[in-house]
Amino acid sequence: MSWRRFSLLPFLLLCFSSVLAADKDAPIKFHWRAIYEAKEVKNNRLRYGDDRNNKIELEPTLRLNVRGFQGAPVSFFSELEFIQKRKRQTASQATTANTLNFNQAWLRFDESLIPDVDLRLGRWLLRDEREWLIDENVDGVYARFGDRLKTEAGAGRVNYWQRDLLDSGTRGDKTNFLLLFSRYKIQQHWRVGGYAFWQRNRAAASDRQLNMGLRSYSPPRQWLSHWLDISAVRGQSEKQSLRGYALDGGATLTFTALPLQPRLTLGYAWGSGDDGSEHISRRYRQTGLQGNEALFGGDTRYKIYGETLDPELSNIHIFTAGTGIQLASNVSLDVVYHFYRQDRLAALIKNSTGLDAKYDRMTTKKLGSALDVVAGWRPAQNLKLEASAAWFTPSSRFYNGSKRHSPRAGSASSWWLKAEVRF
Repeated sequence: MSWRRFSLLPFLLLCFSSVLAADKDAPIKFHWRAIYEAKEVKNNRLRYGDDRNNKIELEPTLRLNVRGFQGAPVSFFSELEFIQKRKRQTASQATTANTLNFNQAWLRFDESLIPDVDLRLGRWLLRDEREWLIDENVDGVYARFGDRLKTEAGAGRVNYWQRDLLDSGTRGDKTNFLLLFSRYKIQQHWRVGGYAFWQRNRAAASDRQLNMGLRSYSPPRQWLSHWLDISAVRGQSEKQSLRGYALDGGATLTFTALPLQPRLTLGYAWGSGDDGSEHISRRYRQTGLQGNEALFGGDTRYKIYGETLDPELSNIHIFTAGTGIQLASNVSLDVVYHFYRQDRLAALIKNSTGLDAKYDRMTTKKLGSALDVVAGWRPAQNLKLEASAAWFTPSSRFYNGSKRHSPRAGSASSWWLKAEVRF
């Protein structure tokens, strides 16, 4: 079957689903979304002038959700997504790739079958608060039980089954995981708890990682919301023992009685750095499955550590200050500032940030600062528009070239736009 013919499958499914969805009492219901997402990063190697390396990505998407027998003792949910990824980068030819992602397909057994337990089997989307530990579609088993003390447990693997139905190479991730989340409800919108997330690489049996910690969290949309994570990482990687620590905390204060409902956010995050020991790595590592996205009170989720640099919380201090307003009940605007400083002076680890540093002289722990402007608009219940513009200004340690008198690296910038319609 040709790619062109296969790419018509999502459209046929969506047309068929729109007919079936007309019956609201049907045991199986179909819903679909049309999504258009665009992102551009300029100067993504921290270069200067004519040496810019820019990248733009366009992703029109059609997503089909199928939910069956909701409210019955056994129900199911599935999600299929067709994406046409278009990418263009400086000094490279534009590329287009079609993907047909098998995102979710799970069976749910409710409490009538297993008392006080909500059980899922299959592939499901797993996210924690602020996507600080995980934001990924995983294959395995998941159980949730309890009310005031709610506990979630799961075991599985990312992409045990093939993810992209057009690419057999998207099957067979080598990392197994076990997770345990526990949260206690202190008030209606305030939970505290602990977590443990364990991973083991089957390709390198000695490589294993355990992220564990304590958490306090209350969601936005209140006059005062907060988050706090205190975490440690243990395990072994490349014959080194892992001994890292991290802290991430902050609060958002919203003046709900004032016009435009202004809000202020302050936050601080720290991930420990390595001290150079041969046998012990004291650098904190996130799970590698994190998304690091959240709401700060507005209508749009965005990168909590900055849209352009987008660093992993590892060997870094991040100071965050933000302000936002509601221009209308369905329109929000946020402006967020970040300041970055390393915990230990060291070269940036590859793929630990959204930018690649070409010439890093490591003369200071300061990495630079960033400014993000984020907007969200929901003109209708089924329509959502989100956008951001962001800038990162590097510190004096980054230069345009390797020569002694090379100019300092210029600022990098990015913009992002997403439009979504639900049917």
